[in-house]
Amino acid sequence: MSLNKLNAVLLLLLILCAMSVVSSTHVARKLYYELEKEQKLARQLDVEYGQLTLEQSTWGAHALIEKTAAARLQMLTPSQRQVHVITPEGVR
Repeated sequence: MSLNKLNAVLLLLLILCAMSVVSSTHVARKLYYELEKEQKLARQLDVEYGQLTLEQSTWGAHALIEKTAAARLQMLTPSQRQVHVITPEGVR
């Protein structure tokens, strides 16, 4: 093999290695961008989850449910005379 052929083969290998490095770098940057995007989405979902949990605890408050039932549904709390407690037979 002559020196020129060897140089041509080495040059071709060098070009292929350089293209491989460029391609790998591009893929790595693209994947890093996707990772950042997904992490941002995860942070937004965490914030939304916190807000929904807070809203759920607010809606679960007994006083708020009673107030909403009275305002929207015109429901009233029954008096003691209207309440009847029924127990199963044999249970005291």
